[in-house]
Amino acid sequence: MDILDDDGDGDSLLPIAAGAATATGAALACLSCGATLAGAYCHDCGQKNDDLRRSSLRLARDFVEDTFAFDSRMWRTLALMAAKPGVVPTDYAHGRRSRYTPPVRLFLVVSFLFFLTLGLTETMFVAMEVREATLKETAIAEKTAKAANISVGVDADNEENGLDCNITAGLRFFVRPKDLALDSDAWRRCYTDVEKTVAEAIIAPDEDGEAIPEPEAEKTLGFVSGVLAGISGAIENPKAFNADINTWLPRVMFVMTPVLALILALFIRGRNALMFDHLVLSLYTHAVGFAVIGVAIIAVQLGLRAAFPVALLAFAVYFMLALKRAYGRGWVKTIWTGVMSGLLYMMILISIVLTIVVKTLVA
Repeated sequence: MDILDDDGDGDSLLPIAAGAATATGAALACLSCGATLAGAYCHDCGQKNDDLRRSSLRLARDFVEDTFAFDSRMWRTLALMAAKPGVVPTDYAHGRRSRYTPPVRLFLVVSFLFFLTLGLTETMFVAMEVREATLKETAIAEKTAKAANISVGVDADNEENGLDCNITAGLRFFVRPKDLALDSDAWRRCYTDVEKTVAEAIIAPDEDGEAIPEPEAEKTLGFVSGVLAGISGAIENPKAFNADINTWLPRVMFVMTPVLALILALFIRGRNALMFDHLVLSLYTHAVGFAVIGVAIIAVQLGLRAAFPVALLAFAVYFMLALKRAYGRGWVKTIWTGVMSGLLYMMILISIVLTIVVKTLVA
Protein backbone atom coordinates (compact mmCIF):
# COMPACT_ATOMS: atom_id res chain seq x y z
CA MET A 1 0.00 0.00 0.00
CA ASP A 2 1.37 3.44 -1.00
CA ILE A 3 1.93 5.97 1.72
CA LEU A 4 0.96 9.43 0.46
CA ASP A 5 1.45 12.85 1.99
CA ASP A 6 -1.38 15.25 2.76
CA ASP A 7 -1.74 16.60 -0.76
CA GLY A 8 -1.67 13.13 -2.32
CA ASP A 9 1.30 13.66 -4.64
CA GLY A 10 3.44 10.89 -3.16
CA ASP A 11 6.39 13.19 -2.32
CA SER A 12 6.83 11.81 1.20
CA LEU A 13 6.54 8.12 0.29
CA LEU A 14 10.25 7.33 0.59
CA PRO A 15 10.97 9.31 3.76
CA ILE A 16 8.03 7.63 5.56
CA ALA A 17 9.03 4.21 4.25
CA ALA A 18 12.62 4.82 5.35
CA GLY A 19 11.45 5.88 8.81
CA ALA A 20 9.29 2.79 9.13
CA ALA A 21 12.17 0.57 8.08
CA THR A 22 14.46 2.16 10.65
CA ALA A 23 11.88 1.73 13.41
CA THR A 24 11.48 -2.00 12.70
CA GLY A 25 15.21 -2.58 12.18
CA ALA A 26 14.72 -3.47 8.54
CA ALA A 27 17.03 -2.27 5.76
CA LEU A 28 15.98 -0.63 2.50
CA ALA A 29 17.09 -2.07 -0.81
CA CYS A 30 18.58 -0.02 -3.64
CA LEU A 31 15.95 0.80 -6.23
CA SER A 32 18.48 0.21 -9.01
CA CYS A 33 20.53 -2.89 -8.11
CA GLY A 34 18.71 -4.25 -5.04
CA ALA A 35 21.72 -4.07 -2.73
CA THR A 36 21.09 -3.50 0.97
CA LEU A 37 21.45 0.18 1.89
CA ALA A 38 23.32 1.65 4.83
CA GLY A 39 22.69 5.29 3.94
CA ALA A 40 21.19 7.62 1.38
CA TYR A 41 23.42 6.27 -1.42
CA CYS A 42 24.02 2.71 -2.59
CA HIS A 43 27.55 1.51 -1.80
CA ASP A 44 27.38 -0.86 -4.79
CA CYS A 45 26.15 1.24 -7.74
CA GLY A 46 26.29 4.74 -6.19
CA GLN A 47 22.70 5.72 -6.94
CA LYS A 48 20.77 7.82 -4.44
CA ASN A 49 17.83 5.92 -3.01
CA ASP A 50 15.16 8.16 -4.54
CA ASP A 51 12.96 7.48 -7.58
CA LEU A 52 12.75 11.27 -8.26
CA ARG A 53 8.99 11.02 -8.83
CA ARG A 54 7.58 14.43 -7.97
CA SER A 55 4.73 16.69 -8.91
CA SER A 56 5.52 19.18 -11.66
CA LEU A 57 5.48 22.08 -9.21
CA ARG A 58 7.88 20.30 -6.86
CA LEU A 59 10.23 19.43 -9.74
CA ALA A 60 10.32 23.05 -10.88
CA ARG A 61 10.97 24.25 -7.32
CA ASP A 62 13.75 21.70 -6.75
CA PHE A 63 15.41 22.64 -10.05
CA VAL A 64 15.45 26.34 -9.17
CA GLU A 65 16.73 25.64 -5.67
CA ASP A 66 19.44 23.24 -6.86
CA THR A 67 20.60 25.58 -9.60
CA PHE A 68 20.43 29.02 -8.02
CA ALA A 69 20.54 28.47 -4.27
CA PHE A 70 23.45 30.20 -2.55
CA ASP A 71 24.37 27.49 -0.09
CA SER A 72 27.49 27.35 2.10
CA ARG A 73 29.46 25.60 -0.66
CA MET A 74 28.83 28.46 -3.09
CA TRP A 75 29.92 31.10 -0.60
CA ARG A 76 33.01 29.03 0.22
CA THR A 77 33.77 28.59 -3.46
CA LEU A 78 33.40 32.29 -4.26
CA ALA A 79 35.47 33.37 -1.26
CA LEU A 80 38.33 30.99 -2.03
CA MET A 81 38.28 31.89 -5.73
CA ALA A 82 38.66 35.56 -4.80
CA ALA A 83 41.37 34.96 -2.18
CA LYS A 84 43.40 32.27 -3.99
CA PRO A 85 42.96 32.24 -7.78
CA GLY A 86 43.46 28.79 -9.27
CA VAL A 87 42.95 26.75 -6.08
CA VAL A 88 39.28 25.88 -6.65
CA PRO A 89 39.67 24.56 -10.24
CA THR A 90 42.79 22.61 -9.24
CA ASP A 91 41.11 21.01 -6.22
CA TYR A 92 37.95 20.23 -8.16
CA ALA A 93 39.81 18.69 -11.11
CA HIS A 94 41.85 16.48 -8.77
CA GLY A 95 38.89 14.99 -6.92
CA ARG A 96 38.42 17.36 -3.97
CA ARG A 97 34.90 18.33 -5.07
CA SER A 98 32.49 17.98 -2.16
CA ARG A 99 33.47 21.34 -0.63
CA TYR A 100 32.94 23.36 -3.84
CA THR A 101 30.09 24.33 -6.13
CA PRO A 102 30.48 22.48 -9.47
CA PRO A 103 31.87 24.70 -12.25
CA VAL A 104 28.88 24.38 -14.60
CA ARG A 105 26.46 25.34 -11.85
CA LEU A 106 28.56 28.32 -10.75
CA PHE A 107 28.91 29.47 -14.37
CA LEU A 108 25.12 29.31 -14.87
CA VAL A 109 24.33 31.13 -11.64
CA VAL A 110 26.85 33.95 -12.09
CA SER A 111 26.09 34.42 -15.80
CA PHE A 112 22.36 34.55 -14.99
CA LEU A 113 23.03 37.25 -12.37
CA PHE A 114 25.23 39.11 -14.86
CA PHE A 115 22.57 39.32 -17.56
CA LEU A 116 19.98 40.12 -14.90
CA THR A 117 22.19 43.04 -13.85
CA LEU A 118 22.34 44.23 -17.45
CA GLY A 119 18.55 44.22 -17.61
CA LEU A 120 17.91 45.85 -14.24
CA THR A 121 20.45 48.63 -14.86
CA GLU A 122 19.29 49.09 -18.48
CA THR A 123 22.86 48.59 -19.61
CA MET A 124 23.37 47.83 -23.30
CA PHE A 125 26.17 45.58 -24.47
CA VAL A 126 27.14 47.77 -27.41
CA ALA A 127 25.86 50.99 -28.96
CA MET A 128 27.07 53.57 -31.45
CA GLU A 129 27.52 57.14 -30.33
CA VAL A 130 27.10 59.85 -32.97
CA ARG A 131 27.59 63.57 -32.46
CA GLU A 132 28.64 66.59 -34.46
CA ALA A 133 32.40 66.76 -34.84
CA THR A 134 34.44 69.50 -33.19
CA LEU A 135 36.62 71.83 -35.29
CA LYS A 136 39.71 69.85 -34.35
CA GLU A 137 38.08 66.52 -35.25
CA THR A 138 36.84 68.01 -38.54
CA ALA A 139 40.33 69.20 -39.46
CA ILE A 140 41.80 65.77 -38.75
CA ALA A 141 39.06 64.05 -40.79
CA GLU A 142 39.55 66.40 -43.75
CA LYS A 143 43.31 65.89 -43.66
CA THR A 144 42.88 62.10 -43.60
CA ALA A 145 40.27 62.20 -46.37
CA LYS A 146 42.47 64.40 -48.52
CA ALA A 147 45.34 61.95 -48.18
CA ALA A 148 42.97 59.19 -49.32
CA ASN A 149 41.55 61.38 -52.13
CA ILE A 150 38.06 61.38 -50.58
CA SER A 151 35.84 64.43 -50.48
CA VAL A 152 34.39 65.00 -47.01
CA GLY A 153 32.40 67.97 -45.76
CA VAL A 154 30.43 70.63 -47.60
CA ASP A 155 32.14 72.59 -50.35
CA ALA A 156 31.61 76.32 -49.79
CA ASP A 157 31.48 77.01 -53.56
CA ASN A 158 29.23 74.11 -54.47
CA GLU A 159 27.21 72.45 -51.73
CA GLU A 160 26.47 69.50 -54.01
CA ASN A 161 30.10 68.42 -53.88
CA GLY A 162 31.32 66.42 -50.92
CA LEU A 163 29.49 64.64 -48.12
CA ASP A 164 27.67 66.55 -45.44
CA CYS A 165 29.01 64.23 -42.74
CA ASN A 166 30.56 66.51 -40.20
CA ILE A 167 30.09 63.91 -37.46
CA THR A 168 32.18 61.68 -35.25
CA ALA A 169 31.02 58.18 -34.38
CA GLY A 170 32.28 55.40 -32.18
CA LEU A 171 31.24 52.21 -30.42
CA ARG A 172 30.62 52.15 -26.69
CA PHE A 173 30.26 48.99 -24.63
CA PHE A 174 28.15 48.46 -21.51
CA VAL A 175 26.48 51.84 -21.74
CA ARG A 176 23.02 53.06 -20.74
CA PRO A 177 20.81 54.82 -23.31
CA LYS A 178 20.73 58.03 -21.27
CA ASP A 179 24.54 58.17 -21.25
CA LEU A 180 24.72 57.89 -25.04
CA ALA A 181 25.30 60.99 -27.16
CA LEU A 182 23.20 61.13 -30.33
CA ASP A 183 22.87 64.14 -32.63
CA SER A 184 19.88 62.97 -34.66
CA ASP A 185 19.89 65.93 -37.05
CA ALA A 186 23.58 65.58 -37.92
CA TRP A 187 23.21 61.82 -38.38
CA ARG A 188 20.12 62.19 -40.60
CA ARG A 189 21.90 64.69 -42.86
CA CYS A 190 24.89 62.38 -43.16
CA TYR A 191 22.74 59.27 -43.70
CA THR A 192 20.69 60.93 -46.46
CA ASP A 193 23.77 62.31 -48.19
CA VAL A 194 25.66 59.01 -48.03
CA GLU A 195 22.69 57.07 -49.41
CA LYS A 196 22.32 59.55 -52.27
CA THR A 197 26.03 59.58 -53.08
CA VAL A 198 26.31 55.77 -53.05
CA ALA A 199 23.24 55.43 -55.28
CA GLU A 200 24.69 57.90 -57.81
CA ALA A 201 28.03 56.09 -57.76
CA ILE A 202 26.39 52.73 -58.48
CA ILE A 203 24.33 53.85 -61.45
CA ALA A 204 26.96 56.22 -62.87
CA PRO A 205 28.87 54.97 -65.94
CA ASP A 206 32.57 54.22 -65.60
CA GLU A 207 35.43 55.84 -67.54
CA ASP A 208 34.57 53.81 -70.63
CA GLY A 209 30.97 55.01 -70.53
CA GLU A 210 29.60 51.62 -69.42
CA ALA A 211 27.12 51.37 -66.56
CA ILE A 212 26.17 48.44 -64.34
CA PRO A 213 23.23 46.49 -65.83
CA GLU A 214 19.96 47.64 -64.33
CA PRO A 215 19.08 44.35 -62.55
CA GLU A 216 22.50 44.23 -60.86
CA ALA A 217 22.33 47.94 -60.02
CA GLU A 218 18.93 47.51 -58.35
CA LYS A 219 20.19 44.50 -56.39
CA THR A 220 23.28 46.39 -55.24
CA LEU A 221 21.22 49.46 -54.35
CA GLY A 222 18.83 47.29 -52.33
CA PHE A 223 21.67 45.71 -50.39
CA VAL A 224 23.37 49.05 -49.66
CA SER A 225 20.07 50.63 -48.62
CA GLY A 226 19.39 47.70 -46.30
CA VAL A 227 22.80 48.00 -44.64
CA LEU A 228 22.45 51.77 -44.22
CA ALA A 229 18.93 51.32 -42.82
CA GLY A 230 20.24 48.71 -40.37
CA ILE A 231 23.03 51.01 -39.21
CA SER A 232 20.57 53.89 -38.86
CA GLY A 233 18.21 51.69 -36.84
CA ALA A 234 21.03 50.58 -34.53
CA ILE A 235 22.03 54.20 -33.94
CA GLU A 236 18.55 55.62 -33.43
CA ASN A 237 17.07 52.66 -31.53
CA PRO A 238 19.96 51.00 -29.67
CA LYS A 239 17.62 49.15 -27.27
CA ALA A 240 16.00 47.17 -30.08
CA PHE A 241 19.40 46.52 -31.62
CA ASN A 242 20.74 45.16 -28.32
CA ALA A 243 17.66 43.01 -27.82
CA ASP A 244 18.74 40.95 -30.83
CA ILE A 245 22.34 40.77 -29.61
CA ASN A 246 21.31 39.75 -26.09
CA THR A 247 19.50 36.77 -27.56
CA TRP A 248 22.79 35.35 -28.82
CA LEU A 249 25.30 36.64 -26.28
CA PRO A 250 24.61 34.10 -23.48
CA ARG A 251 24.92 31.25 -25.99
CA VAL A 252 28.15 32.67 -27.34
CA MET A 253 29.69 32.94 -23.88
CA PHE A 254 28.71 29.36 -23.04
CA VAL A 255 30.39 28.16 -26.25
CA MET A 256 33.48 30.20 -25.41
CA THR A 257 34.19 28.08 -22.33
CA PRO A 258 35.39 25.03 -24.32
CA VAL A 259 37.09 27.42 -26.73
CA LEU A 260 39.28 28.77 -23.92
CA ALA A 261 39.98 25.20 -22.80
CA LEU A 262 41.15 24.30 -26.31
CA ILE A 263 43.34 27.40 -26.45
CA LEU A 264 44.94 26.53 -23.11
CA ALA A 265 45.59 23.01 -24.41
CA LEU A 266 47.74 24.53 -27.18
CA PHE A 267 50.13 26.01 -24.62
CA ILE A 268 49.88 23.75 -21.57
CA ARG A 269 50.22 19.98 -21.75
CA GLY A 270 51.09 17.24 -19.32
CA ARG A 271 49.69 14.75 -16.85
CA ASN A 272 48.27 17.54 -14.71
CA ALA A 273 47.02 19.55 -17.67
CA LEU A 274 44.41 17.36 -19.32
CA MET A 275 41.49 18.77 -21.28
CA PHE A 276 39.28 18.21 -18.23
CA ASP A 277 41.59 20.43 -16.17
CA HIS A 278 41.44 23.15 -18.81
CA LEU A 279 37.66 22.98 -19.06
CA VAL A 280 37.18 23.22 -15.29
CA LEU A 281 39.54 26.22 -15.14
CA SER A 282 37.73 27.82 -18.08
CA LEU A 283 34.28 27.50 -16.47
CA TYR A 284 35.44 28.94 -13.16
CA THR A 285 37.38 31.71 -14.94
CA HIS A 286 34.35 32.73 -17.00
CA ALA A 287 32.29 32.87 -13.82
CA VAL A 288 34.87 35.24 -12.32
CA GLY A 289 34.82 37.33 -15.50
CA PHE A 290 31.05 37.71 -15.32
CA ALA A 291 31.28 38.67 -11.65
CA VAL A 292 34.04 41.26 -12.19
CA ILE A 293 32.28 42.95 -15.14
CA GLY A 294 28.96 42.83 -13.28
CA VAL A 295 30.50 44.63 -10.31
CA ALA A 296 32.04 47.16 -12.72
CA ILE A 297 28.62 47.85 -14.26
CA ILE A 298 27.17 48.56 -10.82
CA ALA A 299 30.18 50.75 -9.97
CA VAL A 300 29.65 52.81 -13.12
CA GLN A 301 26.03 53.32 -12.08
CA LEU A 302 27.37 54.79 -8.84
CA GLY A 303 29.52 57.28 -10.75
CA LEU A 304 32.88 55.47 -10.80
CA ARG A 305 33.75 55.99 -14.47
CA ALA A 306 37.14 54.27 -14.18
CA ALA A 307 35.52 51.02 -13.02
CA PHE A 308 35.78 49.22 -16.37
CA PRO A 309 39.51 49.76 -17.00
CA VAL A 310 40.22 48.78 -13.40
CA ALA A 311 38.00 45.69 -13.73
CA LEU A 312 39.70 44.55 -16.93
CA LEU A 313 43.15 45.02 -15.40
CA ALA A 314 42.09 43.16 -12.25
CA PHE A 315 40.71 40.26 -14.29
CA ALA A 316 43.91 40.04 -16.36
CA VAL A 317 45.97 39.80 -13.16
CA TYR A 318 43.52 37.24 -11.76
CA PHE A 319 43.84 35.09 -14.89
CA MET A 320 47.64 35.10 -14.63
CA LEU A 321 47.54 34.12 -10.96
CA ALA A 322 45.02 31.36 -11.66
CA LEU A 323 47.22 29.91 -14.40
CA LYS A 324 50.30 30.10 -12.17
CA ARG A 325 48.68 28.33 -9.24
CA ALA A 326 46.68 25.81 -11.29
CA TYR A 327 49.56 24.49 -13.39
CA GLY A 328 52.59 25.34 -11.22
CA ARG A 329 54.61 26.83 -14.07
CA GLY A 330 57.21 29.60 -13.90
CA TRP A 331 56.23 33.23 -14.30
CA VAL A 332 57.74 33.59 -17.78
CA LYS A 333 55.77 30.66 -19.17
CA THR A 334 52.66 31.73 -17.27
CA ILE A 335 52.74 35.29 -18.61
CA TRP A 336 53.44 34.06 -22.15
CA THR A 337 50.56 31.59 -21.95
CA GLY A 338 48.22 34.14 -20.41
CA VAL A 339 48.95 36.84 -22.99
CA MET A 340 48.80 34.57 -26.05
CA SER A 341 45.71 32.64 -24.91
CA GLY A 342 44.02 35.92 -24.02
CA LEU A 343 44.75 37.40 -27.45
CA LEU A 344 43.49 34.30 -29.26
CA TYR A 345 40.39 34.20 -27.10
CA MET A 346 39.60 37.88 -27.75
CA MET A 347 40.18 37.49 -31.50
CA ILE A 348 37.69 34.61 -31.66
CA LEU A 349 35.16 36.34 -29.40
CA ILE A 350 35.35 39.64 -31.29
CA SER A 351 34.98 37.83 -34.62
CA ILE A 352 31.86 36.03 -33.40
CA VAL A 353 30.35 39.21 -31.92
CA LEU A 354 31.07 41.19 -35.10
CA THR A 355 29.43 38.46 -37.17
CA ILE A 356 26.33 38.68 -34.98
CA VAL A 357 26.34 42.49 -35.20
CA VAL A 358 26.66 42.45 -38.99
CA LYS A 359 23.90 39.87 -39.39
CA THR A 360 21.68 41.92 -37.10
CA LEU A 361 22.33 45.05 -39.17
CA VAL A 362 21.55 43.46 -42.53
CA ALA A 363 18.63 41.36 -41.29
